[in-house]
Amino acid sequence: MTCADAILNWCIENQIDLSKCSWTIGTFRSHFYTMAALINPSYPFAMKNNTGLAFIRLGDGEMMLMFGISVQSIDPWSWHGGQSRLGQDLIKALHYPKYQYNAFSPFYYGIYDAKDICSFHKFLTMIYQDPKYLTYTNLFVNTNYPATKLLHRSLIRDHRKKIILIINNETSSAKLAELNEWACEILLYPHNGPLMWENNEFREQAIEKIVTTAKRYRNRLFSFSVGPLSRVLIHHAWLENPFNRYIDFGSTLDEMTKNRVTRPYQSNTELNQDPTYAINFDANKRLFQVSTLN
Repeated sequence: MTCADAILNWCIENQIDLSKCSWTIGTFRSHFYTMAALINPSYPFAMKNNTGLAFIRLGDGEMMLMFGISVQSIDPWSWHGGQSRLGQDLIKALHYPKYQYNAFSPFYYGIYDAKDICSFHKFLTMIYQDPKYLTYTNLFVNTNYPATKLLHRSLIRDHRKKIILIINNETSSAKLAELNEWACEILLYPHNGPLMWENNEFREQAIEKIVTTAKRYRNRLFSFSVGPLSRVLIHHAWLENPFNRYIDFGSTLDEMTKNRVTRPYQSNTELNQDPTYAINFDANKRLFQVSTLN
């Protein structure tokens, strides 16, 4: 069942007129605290081995790949346009209904209004997940970034040698040695993942590497920062072993892993103010739309 279908069914079950159908995602800040508590659970929940978590964030790059639009990323990767293997794999991951039936290891999607790429209605009908597992794609950045940095510090303190880093292979050897002081393991992937993903051998090896690693651990944190590859790799890791936490931290790891600012929000957290989303249904057009509450 897609997110769109789930919201409509919820309205019908609760006898809500479809013309008044509205689903509020929740505030940008409150969702951060909810996700942070799931990522870094307190004792004794942190000791449980029968739960997990996954969180992928869908941004412009991923959406453009899925819809065959050319991309020139702020990171050193690009796509010339047209159908891509990675874009197709991203779509397949969104369509995976098994995510809906694993409350012990919830799979969260970070979404946004991709109106310049596709309609919000189409976006919702692509995602097979209960809407309660929708959150913001910008959850860790902008005004939440200072809190995200505190989260990273607490994770390193509380889970020393229990964190698997999945980062780009441009990281210097000196920095890797520093990261290895607290990371359990570091997996390196290339920056130009979308182009390399077209090579079937590379694709299979990339998936095999994350699957093998996921199988080896339990109750560990996997911190991803490899661009669009993160979303597909998390999908395969979760399928292999849902009893870990697979989190797409994206560029929020850059200052820690690259020792430099790579995004404007890292030096000016007030640059972008993130609104609270409300999902509304236009009963006349039979379409879902998104609006902002602040």
